[in-house]
Amino acid sequence: TDVLYVITFLLIVFSAGYWRDVWDVRNIDVPKGDDDQVLKMLRWKHKFNFGTHNEIHIDALVMEQLSASPRIINMYGHCETSVSVEPMVKELEEFVVPYGFIDQKDLNDKDDVDPQNKFTATEKLNIALAMAESLADLHGFKDGMIIHDDVQLCQWLWDKNGKLRLGDFNRAELSLWSEKDQKYCKHYNGMGWGNWRSPEEYEPDDLDETIDVYSFGNNIYALLTGLWVFYEIEDDEVVKKHLLDEERGFVDERYRARSYAEGVLVEVMEKCWSQDPKDRISIFEAVDILKKAVIENTRREANAV
Repeated sequence: TDVLYVITFLLIVFSAGYWRDVWDVRNIDVPKGDDDQVLKMLRWKHKFNFGTHNEIHIDALVMEQLSASPRIINMYGHCETSVSVEPMVKELEEFVVPYGFIDQKDLNDKDDVDPQNKFTATEKLNIALAMAESLADLHGFKDGMIIHDDVQLCQWLWDKNGKLRLGDFNRAELSLWSEKDQKYCKHYNGMGWGNWRSPEEYEPDDLDETIDVYSFGNNIYALLTGLWVFYEIEDDEVVKKHLLDEERGFVDERYRARSYAEGVLVEVMEKCWSQDPKDRISIFEAVDILKKAVIENTRREANAV
């Protein structure tokens, strides 16, 4: 006897980016959470062509290749304009930068710095390490370096177990290897937009993995302060001009000595922010510094230093 199983799904759009809508897909025949998934679909206003197909394909390809990593969001399936992934619980950005922009005069920082988020120094250090390790999974991928190319806070989310995961790889660059030069080739990925990118992305020519490192430095700034870099300026074009003029966001010197953890974060951030990409630390060096700092910070807390 043939048995027909009918599964009823509930689909709700709960988020969207420029390119894709994000759908919450639930099997209403089982308890909530037991069979949930998230469906990221190309938005109707965009044409389906080689470019849009390729971006979605790259997103799926990276998740599939990095499926062994506990720091990368798991993919369940992929079909042309859609990618199905595991559900996440909450997005990092809304907790790191609750407001983001503020006038300097409104900061209550006369007696001490006034971070605009609620993370402790230890939590900030641990989050920074988790972000760095996930980027290292890309840059150190065994079959060839992968550049995220869109590093910003909203790409990290917490899963139901409180583990921070990295996703959204539609701009990722799968680096080509030059047998002649015995090194990875540079790439071009179009003019950068937004206020979180490296200076060279606003005059794009030959780009490499150091663009991820620079933007990781921006994430550390946001962790430290609870603010965007250049937090008084909401005009991206003005921010771009500052970066091309080799200016950086204001860093209150008191963060260096406020705690051991915050001092290390300032150090790593500044090493990420070198104007010349060749002078920036690698993401592996950042992981090494942060790992050692987490161990030392734990020792200090245990001894109440």
